Amino acid sequence: MIRYFILVLLVVFTFPLFAKDVKRPSTVHKVYFKGSDYELHVYKIYGRRDGKTMLIVGGIQGDEPGGFLSADLYSELTLEQGNLIVVPRANFKSIILFSRGVDGDMNRIFHKNKIETDMDKVVSIIKKLMAESDIFLHLHDGWGFHNPKYIDNLRNPKRFGQSIITDADEFKCKDGKVLPLKDWAYEVLEEVNKKIGDEKYFMHYFNTNTDDPQTSFKDMRKTATYYALKTYCIPAFGIEASKNLPTVEMKVLHHNYAVNAFMKLFDIVPEQPQIFLPKPEFKYVVLQVNGEPHIIENNKILYLSKNSLLEVIHIESNYKRGLSCDVLGVNGLNDMGIPVKITKDTEIIFRKDNKVMGKIFLKISRSLEEQNWVFIIEVNGKKRAVLNGEKIVLKKGDVIKLLKVFSEGVVGDDIKINFKGFVPSNVVNNIGDDRGYEILIDSNFMRKYSLFKDKEVYPVVAKNNKIVLATFYIEIKEN
Repeated sequence: MIRYFILVLLVVFTFPLFAKDVKRPSTVHKVYFKGSDYELHVYKIYGRRDGKTMLIVGGIQGDEPGGFLSADLYSELTLEQGNLIVVPRANFKSIILFSRGVDGDMNRIFHKNKIETDMDKVVSIIKKLMAESDIFLHLHDGWGFHNPKYIDNLRNPKRFGQSIITDADEFKCKDGKVLPLKDWAYEVLEEVNKKIGDEKYFMHYFNTNTDDPQTSFKDMRKTATYYALKTYCIPAFGIEASKNLPTVEMKVLHHNYAVNAFMKLFDIVPEQPQIFLPKPEFKYVVLQVNGEPHIIENNKILYLSKNSLLEVIHIESNYKRGLSCDVLGVNGLNDMGIPVKITKDTEIIFRKDNKVMGKIFLKISRSLEEQNWVFIIEVNGKKRAVLNGEKIVLKKGDVIKLLKVFSEGVVGDDIKINFKGFVPSNVVNNIGDDRGYEILIDSNFMRKYSLFKDKEVYPVVAKNNKIVLATFYIEIKEN
């Protein structure tokens, strides 16, 4: 009893989040473990008027998109009355890999008291959120179609899909309060099945009798719903769409029917619901490389010097949530906001939940003098490219203009190009940069710079400070 009293005090004084002085209506978004595989987003939505607080959790098992996509939609809800706490993606790592549980089943560790793993840290946050709530909905996708009678292998009492699950028909709390879980579930089911319409997809009530010594579902004693019910005496329901429904959209819709019916039951009134699931699109990413910003579009290449420090600071997509980026070969699955040293060619993969929506390529540039430089020039008004080491032939009377030099990922706007043997007229201080001049090919070049005595061949040199990066040659012939 003393331990229980201390727990109540901790709850009251540690989590006064839905107090009367909060701004209404408003949404508070908090991110835990940012930039890690277990990044956790929590949305606290305060209604225009206070009321019951509902906790909605999705994605605790990563291969159940109906649950986490449905929960995600409620993150942008505005409420006329009541409050929501929404955790769309409880197990982000498993969602990225589309696995039930990469590091084990997160929904089977709520009985633990010690925080030993990254999953334990997530669970500890969810437990605290339960303490702020009046009702808890846990969204899942399960196999088959639950039915009180055995019909076939997919439709029988042991299947979890298309069900509303409780741990008891009614639950008596430590203070004597009785929660009529079955009655509430049936009230919701009546409304949900009217909307579903097709009997073969109806949801059914499923009591796992978790406390019964003879239950076949003893594992449920380790779950989130059981913990919420036993520890905080709040009505807790598992909502299971079926993995065997024809489309993800149908799974999301059936979840929404159930969530909306529970909201109505507990007088949580929405102002602006939204259901919209466009195909994920990756538009561009904003990076910092050694502190300098870069914007790179999908499937483009970014050239870097070896050991550059790169950080992803923004992903532009048609979605705001569920986004991750993975610098292959570095850290874990989610490298958002983490400075990463790039030592070799690699890629960054961008995902919305488990769906790859784009990538960019990172390539290590060779040293400047080792790269494949190309000159851009004009000859008699026509542009052309000249490769490093190439020789071109011009005639007396031709006009050449040196424009720029570039290489892989390096635009040499600041690299000087010097026509050896040419001196611009009316120039007091010759800095050795002949870009932009219209150079008439005549007999007024300084012959000492010609490579040969018997013919005129002049080098054109691109330099970065004192380092020669590239050279091409101009041979001058008579008409």
